Amino acid sequence: MFTDIATARRHAFSLSRSLMVVTFVIAIGQQYGVITAEDADGSVALVAEYDPFA
Repeated sequence: MFTDIATARRHAFSLSRSLMVVTFVIAIGQQYGVITAEDADGSVALVAEYDPFA
């Protein structure tokens, strides 16, 4: 979990490029997390999406 959105975005971008999968930055209260697209469900608030193929 990250408290800074910029740090979460950098990690999501890096993870997306390393694994070659779509990643999302999600908001959970006052913190942010990074998950892959396959782990996402409709109950999380998406902040940003990173697609390595776009």
